[in-house]
Amino acid sequence: MNAKRQKVHRQIFHYCCIALVFFMPVHGRILPPIIALMFLNWLIEGRFKNIPSVFRERNRMLTFSFASLYFFYLIGMLYSKNMDYGLFDLQVKLSLFLFPLIFSTVDRNFPFQKMMSDVFKSFIAGCVTGTMILFAIAIYTYTTMRNPEVFFYTGFSRFIHPSYLAMYLNLAVAILAYYLIRKEHPLSNKIRILLFVLIFYFSLVIFLLDSKAGIFSQVFLSLLIILYFLVIHKRVWKSIFLLFIVVITFYSEFTLLPNTAERFKKTATVLSGQKNTSQEKMESNSERLIVWKAGIEVIRNHPVFGVGTGDVKDALLSEYQKENKLIIYNLRLNAHNQYLQTYIALGILGVLMLILILVLPGWMAFRRIHLIYFSFLVLFAFNILVESMLEVQAGVIYYAFFNALLFFGSNTNPDRSGDPEFA
Repeated sequence: MNAKRQKVHRQIFHYCCIALVFFMPVHGRILPPIIALMFLNWLIEGRFKNIPSVFRERNRMLTFSFASLYFFYLIGMLYSKNMDYGLFDLQVKLSLFLFPLIFSTVDRNFPFQKMMSDVFKSFIAGCVTGTMILFAIAIYTYTTMRNPEVFFYTGFSRFIHPSYLAMYLNLAVAILAYYLIRKEHPLSNKIRILLFVLIFYFSLVIFLLDSKAGIFSQVFLSLLIILYFLVIHKRVWKSIFLLFIVVITFYSEFTLLPNTAERFKKTATVLSGQKNTSQEKMESNSERLIVWKAGIEVIRNHPVFGVGTGDVKDALLSEYQKENKLIIYNLRLNAHNQYLQTYIALGILGVLMLILILVLPGWMAFRRIHLIYFSFLVLFAFNILVESMLEVQAGVIYYAFFNALLFFGSNTNPDRSGDPEFA
């Protein structure tokens, strides 16, 4: 291939990655065409010719190994009865295979660090754009309805489930925080002020989203950043000051946003067993307790191989019906826990594979002090405790893309932080 044509293909791949992360927090329906264009470009460029190198080079092989979970779902089709649902599920999860394949076959001289920098900037720009659109819609709706609920939870986040958008924003905060506190290549005062403002802005939006998992993630992320600042940079007093700012910020947000505080009170009530889960409109925590119990029952009946990729939904619905949980049955809820969901579908080996592809790279990121990648993995591993995020494209594309990008990028320069320049 001549140099000019190769440059065009590289630019298409570069711009596809930038566009993908920009629209991720804006509207999910835009993402599949971008992925299709990215894969078509991969085919036309002939990068499939690099597949043999995947099995010769350690970094490429490890990157492609993340597709193993998708192969487990393929195997799960062999003992599924509901083939229609199984094929649909494989289509939803296709990114688990495509992104490890695409990134593991990137050319050796591809300017990967530059692309990662542009991806981070584009993702943050997308988070700002997406949330500003939501604010504009909420303000317009409020002027006609005078209902403050349009600024909270699903009334605010109309295009993306609040839990997913909160997870995106937490990753954006981790990226911004890393560039603020690292020693190398200090930023100008204007850039620093901008990054501080964006962190506070994203923090406010996470509270408005009323996602309990998102807020818990934000608390953990704040403590992780403070610990990183204290241990790596040895700034004791600044760490104490940061902790003080975090405490004041969270206290203020809980005080000024009573809707969020009320949702946490409901959670405490449900967990204490005081909530009547038979009421017509159930609280989300009540729903989760019921579907978790049903999921565990399905696992007890199929502990080794699971029920198969295509029969997960049917097995859960059958259990809801058996337990006379008609509200849950009519809502047709999944397991609301990806570990349970994967165990139900694929059995013990499937859930072990899911845990391995989170824990092993997480340990690598921890040892090499890759704050962004480690934060990404921990945030995702925590969020899938309360949501089956690999059952919808908003979760699959987010995990598959960023995991392949950050893993491959971190290993292209393992002697440093692995994180590219921001400005």
